[in-house]
Amino acid sequence: MLGDYIDRGPDSYRTSRRLIELQETFGKQRVILLRGNHEQMAIDYLQHGDSIFLYNGGKVTLADFSKNGDALANYLDFFKQLPTFFEDKQFIYVHGGIRHGVKLSKQDDQDLLWLREEFYLNPAVEDKTVIFGHTPTLNITGEPYPFFAPGRIGLDTGCVFGGRLSALELNKGVVTVHQVRNRAA
Repeated sequence: MLGDYIDRGPDSYRTSRRLIELQETFGKQRVILLRGNHEQMAIDYLQHGDSIFLYNGGKVTLADFSKNGDALANYLDFFKQLPTFFEDKQFIYVHGGIRHGVKLSKQDDQDLLWLREEFYLNPAVEDKTVIFGHTPTLNITGEPYPFFAPGRIGLDTGCVFGGRLSALELNKGVVTVHQVRNRAA
């Protein structure tokens, strides 16, 4: 999963709890959760008081955790342990994007979490296809469908903005898209 589990809807607490349960049930090798820029903003807020978090959904997230009798601060270690990228034999997975020509192990976390146009509009391709979130495809193509380009698959289909929640099934070289509509849309 490509990040932004909090601040992107009314149930940040339940989403966080469910993700933790999935990892506990199936293991971190099967349920790979990447850090998104919203988890990073929460980390920065909890550790340094960075208020940008509050203006990007953080107030609702704090209230949701409190309403459920828990504190967001109790999840700081969970958010901090989320990796900023994952790589398998075929793909590289990130929240934001990567800098072309920079080894994956040398990529800056800021880029992995925040890059947008500089990444997805770059015609250069990596050795593996990069699957990314962060930039709603509504902003790239105007449609709530995954963005496919040479060396890139954009999977954020704008659910928080009335689009869809999308997942890719990767099975022996075949890519299948699964989507559900935003119930509030």
